[in-house]
Amino acid sequence: MTITDLKRKMQIGKGIKLVYAFGLKEDNPRLNLIRYIVKTQTNGVYLNIDKDAKNGSWLDFPKSSLFEETEKGFKIFFPIERDLTDEENKIKENEPKDEKQSEIDALSDGNQMFYREKSYYKNCGFEYLFGANSKAINGKYLTSKKGIYKIRDDSIKGDLSLEYEFI
Repeated sequence: MTITDLKRKMQIGKGIKLVYAFGLKEDNPRLNLIRYIVKTQTNGVYLNIDKDAKNGSWLDFPKSSLFEETEKGFKIFFPIERDLTDEENKIKENEPKDEKQSEIDALSDGNQMFYREKSYYKNCGFEYLFGANSKAINGKYLTSKKGIYKIRDDSIKGDLSLEYEFI
């Protein structure tokens, strides 16, 4: 089953149950509770325990790379958070630096270095490495914890997020 097949299968009135959710214990009452699809959109569905409800909780359709069919339903995975590749590290290390211009920008509320860096990453083809991005670019997003950079990459499955079974 592909994502397209899943979208076709997710019709109003169809029942599904959540059999696994990352972080929930097995005795959680939200697990194994049958919910019905009460509204569909191209990017997800609304689920409710009342089959006749008009709205409910939202379930996004995942990217195809983060989706997997099971015998009874489907799984949705988190994107992996990986280390930078050697090439990405080289690009990051060669980021334009100009201490004098950075100081001028800070004192004058300017943004010369911001646009210089943004242009550099775009011209290199690694726009997602630009630290001021607020969303993923080509399925990749730069994260930083304690000065260590990682890439959240939507093309690689990470931990299991959700698992559903059709009723």
